[in-house]
Amino acid sequence: MMNNIFIDLVTNEWYLFLLFFISIIILISLSELSLRKKIWSTHANRIIIHITVGIAVSLTPHIFTTSLQPALLALIFFLINLISYKNKMLNSFHSIGRVSYGTIFFPLSFLLIAIPFWDYPIHITISLMLLAIADPIAAIVGENINRPVSYTILTDKKTVQGSAAMFICSMIIIFILSKYFFQDWDLDFQIVAAISIGLAVTMAEAISYKGSDNLTIPIIAFLFIELFNQINKNGLIIDYFLFVALIFLILFISYKRKYLSISGFIGAVIMAILLYGFGGSSYIYPLVVFFIISSILSHFKKDKFEIKKSNRNISQVYANGGVALFICIINYFYYHDLMYPCFLASVAAANSDTWGTELGIISNKTPIDIISRREIAPGTSGGITLIGTIGSILGSLVIGLVGHFFYISFNLLLLVIISGFLSSIIDSILGSTVQARYISADGFIITEKYKKSFYLFTGSNKINNDVVNLYCTLSGPFIFLLLFSII
Repeated sequence: MMNNIFIDLVTNEWYLFLLFFISIIILISLSELSLRKKIWSTHANRIIIHITVGIAVSLTPHIFTTSLQPALLALIFFLINLISYKNKMLNSFHSIGRVSYGTIFFPLSFLLIAIPFWDYPIHITISLMLLAIADPIAAIVGENINRPVSYTILTDKKTVQGSAAMFICSMIIIFILSKYFFQDWDLDFQIVAAISIGLAVTMAEAISYKGSDNLTIPIIAFLFIELFNQINKNGLIIDYFLFVALIFLILFISYKRKYLSISGFIGAVIMAILLYGFGGSSYIYPLVVFFIISSILSHFKKDKFEIKKSNRNISQVYANGGVALFICIINYFYYHDLMYPCFLASVAAANSDTWGTELGIISNKTPIDIISRREIAPGTSGGITLIGTIGSILGSLVIGLVGHFFYISFNLLLLVIISGFLSSIIDSILGSTVQARYISADGFIITEKYKKSFYLFTGSNKINNDVVNLYCTLSGPFIFLLLFSII
């Protein structure tokens, strides 16, 4: 009897899968037909598909018992969208007059939150509802307002009116759905949560790039929903907001003093909130130490320690701290004793690399390429000096000592320090081999910044310093785990 019920349930869900698949195919076909018949514009077609599919997909956690069928559906349309985009097909929702990968990011975002977090159906539903409804409303308002006030954070132009619409619509959706789904949230908390989560997803939309908001909005929404759900359970809302206010003030001062660009400021605020919310002080303090000291060091240069402007953007912020944030979040949902040392190893790698670079610049000796052994310009990736190497060791040591205050054993502490330093060496090797570096026509100057009359010397044009820094911070945890398994 039970076997028959199970078979019927599985069979019915595959029927539902087929129904969803055929429905989306029909919708896309009608969209293509309407474009050819000039019934609706490309923009209208895109919005209709976005809203219809988005709402339907947001309900799947309450329709399917597992993520298998919905994830397979998302994977199929991810591949369809990717292939059709590259081959300039399905123009009814791909062609919007600018470069955008939104149709590719949409199913990808579902895969990223559905596969590992299917046990959080309410979070998934609210997150995708925000993307399905609030995002297109913001686009409609921004594009149809009579006197738009425009701004640009990265490269995509946004409007103040569109962002305001995004915030108001998100806030209303979160308030209504949280009232229905989170009945243990009282009215005051619902209002605070709706405003806070609305601001978070609005910032995610504001700093989006080439349709990346289809990826960042549901992910940020999912994380902030769980964050506020946890805050409500712990009853620490006042303590948490006092900390957020302090962090915001510190980062705002950093932005005003040109340590951070506006995108770097927004990215750092979101990172700090999530780190403290999911990891607490043991996760936020190592990155605070890294940020403060590295910001100070980056404002010195060789000629008389003169101050310079660094303006770290969001790419640089997450190239150095993104892996650490990812480990923190994963440890919250899937706890393991080795996660925190891995986190420290990633931060140690970033700090070791930064100290090695910044202290190496003040060396009186010209840096030597770690692979070719030829002299290169100070600050160029792949170069090493004695002072820089000592700085790398000290940088990793500092983060290890910070971790020691949070009861990390001496043995693990030593592995963290070694991992951080070895990662900085890997950073130099990657900088010398795969990162784009350019050489002057006379062959005497090598730099990582492209200049006229310079030629590609090593590496790929697609790999810059941010990519190498990401590999560096990623290698820290892997080296730690390797050393741990051996020793």
